[in-house]
Amino acid sequence: MADARGYRAFRENVRRDFRRTCAYCLLEEIWAAGLENFEIDHFRPKSLFPRLENSYYNLYWACHVCNRLKRNHWPLPELAEQGYMFVDLCESTFEEHFALLETGEWQAKTKAAEYTLDLLRLNRPHLVALRLLLAELH
Repeated sequence: MADARGYRAFRENVRRDFRRTCAYCLLEEIWAAGLENFEIDHFRPKSLFPRLENSYYNLYWACHVCNRLKRNHWPLPELAEQGYMFVDLCESTFEEHFALLETGEWQAKTKAAEYTLDLLRLNRPHLVALRLLLAELH
């Protein structure tokens, strides 16, 4: 029997699998306003891929801001064919797509990284400032 909560039943498992870290900006809950600021994101939007709504492998842990910015966005097939798509860090590594600059900004190495950086605004001033602060602490 299916759980009436659907994909929400996986919340704690998704949270644990993503190590309490946003799948997109990579901030841990403690640096991104805590657990209350995190939610489940459907990597492939449920509005466009309804059959994946409750698929565990389509559920990503995301901070509210990244999830809101991503919303129902998904690249058109023509863009995806050219390499413009969301970076999926479950399938590849950060270093394959991004370089962390001394300024705290992420630099795109791939078209997928360009797409992801632009759409999710991953060099927001707040994120850059936090990256610099975390680098100082380490």
